[in-house]
Amino acid sequence: NMPRNNRSFFYPSISAGFILTELDALKNNVVNHAKLRVSYAEVGQAGDFLENYYSTPTYGGGFYTLTPIMYPMKGTTAYTPYYTIFDPKLKPQNTRSYEVGTDVNFLDNLITFSYTYSRQNVKDQIFEVPLASSTGASKLLTNGGKIHTNTHEFTLGFNPIRTKNINWDFAFNWTKIDNYVDELAPGVENISLGGYVTPQVRASAGEKFPVIYGTTFLRNDNGDIVVDEDGLPQIGSEGVIGKVSPDFLLGFNTNFEIYKFRIGATFDWKCGGQMYSGTLNTLNYYGTSMESVESRTAETFRFSHPAVKQLEDGSYVANDIDIKGEDALSYYDRMTLISEAGIYDSGFLKLRELSVSYPVWDKNGINVNLNVFARNIILWSELKGLDPEASQGNNNMGGGFERFSMPGASSYGFGLNVKF
Repeated sequence: NMPRNNRSFFYPSISAGFILTELDALKNNVVNHAKLRVSYAEVGQAGDFLENYYSTPTYGGGFYTLTPIMYPMKGTTAYTPYYTIFDPKLKPQNTRSYEVGTDVNFLDNLITFSYTYSRQNVKDQIFEVPLASSTGASKLLTNGGKIHTNTHEFTLGFNPIRTKNINWDFAFNWTKIDNYVDELAPGVENISLGGYVTPQVRASAGEKFPVIYGTTFLRNDNGDIVVDEDGLPQIGSEGVIGKVSPDFLLGFNTNFEIYKFRIGATFDWKCGGQMYSGTLNTLNYYGTSMESVESRTAETFRFSHPAVKQLEDGSYVANDIDIKGEDALSYYDRMTLISEAGIYDSGFLKLRELSVSYPVWDKNGINVNLNVFARNIILWSELKGLDPEASQGNNNMGGGFERFSMPGASSYGFGLNVKF
């Protein structure tokens, strides 16, 4: 798959662990297990390299691609240079990972704690970077990126009740993952990873990965959104309008056993992060959302974001311009032209699963277990009325896009497990 001189890569790994409580001097009744661990790994990844070639010309627009003229025509075959050219010096992508962590158990495993920090350095990332059309191609497949990732993860578990007939344990898992684009190919500030003309999900140099890129609200030097004389937001330049990555993820799970009954529950909390909601933006434009109904039926309303207006002397004051309800169409038409107006916080709290199980038979080496469950039954979302985990093409563009997604579904069921 790679150029002849770049078809091999070296990927060593090494790991070590040390159990502190194996030392006689550190054995005690409080900390019954303590371990330190460290590891290093290097992984290579090949790309897809092809010699530059020609292809049948096509015409594309929006969501379709057509061949306008069928070839061959009267025995004549037509080809054009393929729009992507391949770097003859293409090298395998390389990822170096460092990890350190610890596992500590207290009071005969009444409390368990583990923490892991990892760092990944990715260099020579294989990307399609844009080219000037004057080159005869639009993209170059090359080693165009350098990214690093910092990850913190800790788990805290408790087992406060441990008797013959009753057992209860619960645990929290906290994760923070930060991906940063350190650099891209020379002269390239960002790369589109998917989306529309605007907005798009991009990898942008110097920013977290991924980011949402599109048309912004016009802002003054102080960063305030500026409205025009009609109280409508103005269209600014293109730039980063949203950051997809959450601040952290927190999971909670618990299991409660009383005699033979076992009850379990799992909660997930995503804190922070943003996404583009095409559904809410479009419903507002067509007047079918509750927000648009309230706006057009009101005598007056005001731009929904904190903003300022500019005075004749060039200074700015807080926006106090009311928009007539009959002008709601003009307002939402303007909002549709500004991608940033469709950016919403995507944090949520979800009861992901609730389950109950009971062993109905356990004799002669045969175990039969009956269980019932309910999944996704409670959701609190900052993206009102929608599930931020809904997908829209290309794995939801890394969680950055939502557009006419299917409603999140709750599911209920039962199962019968037989072991022998």
